[in-house]
Amino acid sequence: MSAETIFVSYSSDDRPFALGLVKELQSLGANVWIDQLGIGLGENWDNAIEEALEKSGTFMLILSPTSVESQNVQDEVSIAINTKKKLVPILIKQCELPMRLQRRQYADLTNDPDKAIIDILTFLGLKEKASTSLNKILELIGVTEAPKKVVQKVTEELTGKQIKQEVNAEDLLVSDPEIDRAIGMHKSGIKKNWQMIAAVGLISLVLMSVLFFKTDFLTIDLNLAIPACLALNLLSIKPYSGIKKRIRNIDLIELLKLKRERLTRVINTMDTTEIEKFNTEFYNYITI
Repeated sequence: MSAETIFVSYSSDDRPFALGLVKELQSLGANVWIDQLGIGLGENWDNAIEEALEKSGTFMLILSPTSVESQNVQDEVSIAINTKKKLVPILIKQCELPMRLQRRQYADLTNDPDKAIIDILTFLGLKEKASTSLNKILELIGVTEAPKKVVQKVTEELTGKQIKQEVNAEDLLVSDPEIDRAIGMHKSGIKKNWQMIAAVGLISLVLMSVLFFKTDFLTIDLNLAIPACLALNLLSIKPYSGIKKRIRNIDLIELLKLKRERLTRVINTMDTTEIEKFNTEFYNYITI
């Protein structure tokens, strides 16, 4: 086993993907070791894995919810870090990364599979053009190579002609910047409403002070003035109600942002009706 051997660490739940990845990399000329293919008949598993890890130069880690919880994987990661192996973390399912891996760059097959595959091949010194041969294994983790194209028919108002135009399905979703701007809009509205409530309160306080402390100099009927001051305070009810609604909408938009992140990972399974439904939900949270 050469010093350039790539050791693959994974959880048993991710075995189909790990084996598929290894076989594709081997077909491209990479020297990859994985327990399912590297341990011979009658060999001791622990000894074989320890020896393979010791002699490898690169440590490829398949990241998923089950692998980050696996004690065996954690032990292998510890050895790889302590012996200063070259790390190739590959995220195949969203999960909470261990602290020692959070500040390390990883190949993200969940959000940008095309770039992730190119990054992996480049790091391993393999030909980038071979990336197309790896795309087929993405289906094993529910990911396709790129967001599909959705054909949209656009009617020109002047000519009445229909023109077919191809756009990425993800581009049809409300974007993250739009969501952030909507949240900022609501926060600005909350600030203005509080300012209005404060102004109404201040004016009311001044009028009440004038009525109660300077009535000898003014010919004002208290029976009319006091209800008028109370009515003035009622003006703050609407802004306060608006604050409560804006706060609620901010919470809903934050949840919508998380929902968008999930949708982008399964964008290829969505149709335009589902995308429009998501966008309509967002626009409903903008209005007050």
